[in-house]
Amino acid sequence: MKTGVCSTDFERSPLLSPAALFEKIKSLGFDAVQFSFTSVTGVDYEPSGLIEIPEEIPLKTVLDVYRASEKIALPVGVINATFNMTHPDRLVREEGLRRFAKLAEIASAIGCPILSLCTGTRNTAHLWRPSPDNGAPEAWETMLSTVRRAAQIAEKAGVCLAVETEASNVVSTPEKARRLLDEIGSANLGMILDPANLFLPGEARPENARSSLDRAFECFGSEILLAHGKDIRAGDGIDFCGTGLGMVDFPYLAGKLRASGFRGAMYLHGIYDEADMPRALSFWKKAEGTR
Repeated sequence: MKTGVCSTDFERSPLLSPAALFEKIKSLGFDAVQFSFTSVTGVDYEPSGLIEIPEEIPLKTVLDVYRASEKIALPVGVINATFNMTHPDRLVREEGLRRFAKLAEIASAIGCPILSLCTGTRNTAHLWRPSPDNGAPEAWETMLSTVRRAAQIAEKAGVCLAVETEASNVVSTPEKARRLLDEIGSANLGMILDPANLFLPGEARPENARSSLDRAFECFGSEILLAHGKDIRAGDGIDFCGTGLGMVDFPYLAGKLRASGFRGAMYLHGIYDEADMPRALSFWKKAEGTR
């Protein structure tokens, strides 16, 4: 399978044009990218904690991304489209959907087939922080309504949506992911398999490494659109780390992906250190059995 990397793992720089970023990614040995428009010059936007989609994306930047992808032969397989889909304030959700609709059109225009989402949280400060209200029926209904509208927008644009389980979000377990897929019932909604995100606080133990993957594949194995290579350290909390530095059983994950008929790409994530990326890529290739 193709092995890519998330562009958000690279330090943003005022000089980091799309061409420079894509050349860097290619030179490190990756052959695909999960891309965020906040990673490159030309977009003056810092994620607010509520919406990670820029308010406006200049046409020049879009064209620069498309041309860099074509010239360097590095496909944009996924574009980040995350915003807090469960925020209690309807205006935040509506603004997120407005920006999402524009991003869906851009993804379609440059040939990117997938937009990544998070299901959000009742936490009003940040979309990656938990809330005691995330398990309330009202939170589920708010999230469901927002995802349904996003799926309709994506279907019209001809792209797919991919969500993932997140301990801090409303969809926090494989079982809740299965429920979401069933209740939305859209052929263009699928899953991101991120092995590090399968653990709730207190569950990150080596003895749970394989059973957590078994649960995920049992719940949504046939509907995985892409995989993430994020890792997690054993402990009582949620302590993410770069690929191969934690307790995720990556050879077992590779085998499960093959057995499920997975045809997507693996995107390494959570490294945040360019100097460590060759090691992480080599580790995954060995786990996958291609090196």
